[in-house]
Amino acid sequence: MNLMKYKKLFLFIALGAIVFSIGIWAVKGLNFGIEFTGGTNIRFPLQEKVTSTEVLAALDTEELRAFDLEISPPQPYNYLDPETGTQKYGVLVQTRFISQVEEDLVLEALDAAFGPLDEDAAVQINQVEPIIGKEMLLNAIYAVVIAWALMLIYIAIRFEFKSGVVGLAALIHDVLVIIGVFALLEKQIDMNFVAAALTIIGYSINNTIVIFDRIREHMKSKTKDETYDEIVNLSLLQSMRRTLNTSATTVLAVLVLYLVGSPSIRDFMLALLIGLTIGNYSSLFMATPLWSIWKTSAEKRSRAAKVATATGK
Repeated sequence: MNLMKYKKLFLFIALGAIVFSIGIWAVKGLNFGIEFTGGTNIRFPLQEKVTSTEVLAALDTEELRAFDLEISPPQPYNYLDPETGTQKYGVLVQTRFISQVEEDLVLEALDAAFGPLDEDAAVQINQVEPIIGKEMLLNAIYAVVIAWALMLIYIAIRFEFKSGVVGLAALIHDVLVIIGVFALLEKQIDMNFVAAALTIIGYSINNTIVIFDRIREHMKSKTKDETYDEIVNLSLLQSMRRTLNTSATTVLAVLVLYLVGSPSIRDFMLALLIGLTIGNYSSLFMATPLWSIWKTSAEKRSRAAKVATATGK
């Protein structure tokens, strides 16, 4: 099987995913959580499923309108209670940083619209001041960029600079696609998202290293007539089964947690599901074709330079 004959298609798909993600990001923007913007998160448990429109209507009271709470679109959720096995419902309401008086008014409005809380139910309230949120956003960006830089240095030292660059390109592709999907679904970008992105960076680069390690072994016995595409193709065929099997077992475990886990980790698991899938693609069908194209082009330029030198041109 010659996978490398489809290398241009593989790269076109990867480039299309990047362009799509950036486009969605530019058009719809990102729904940053309170960790990055500052504000108040209220997780209010419910007795039955509701819609975002119903929650907004419940909060559209004269008292709350006077305070201008800057309420983001409410996010209803549901999950399976692991203790009782029953379906539980709730809604996440996000506002600017509010006072105790404003908080009480929000809870009263929700309580009046959707009934009193059960005895075993509890409201979860988290608050972050705006100045702290901006600092956390910068720290999150620094964390991702530093991770990228360290991965580039590591692969460049272990293999070669070209391998490091294409490996970094694959990692950037992974993070951009996750951001694009979250922007499309209007999911929150919070510290859980950053943790998922860093996890995917580590997982994806591990797959890339396995393949490049196989390529390095085959490069030791490379003949003059053997092309880089042939080396990469052989390495992919030998590594693909291991990579896909390992990823499949991980995806299944994450999928179970996404389906039955608590709402607080659901977006984290969604980011992992997307990242694991995209990371496999970029490791197998983006990083290695880019490396082959780069190496082939460099070899052609080197031969052309030698011919020019020999002929005196």
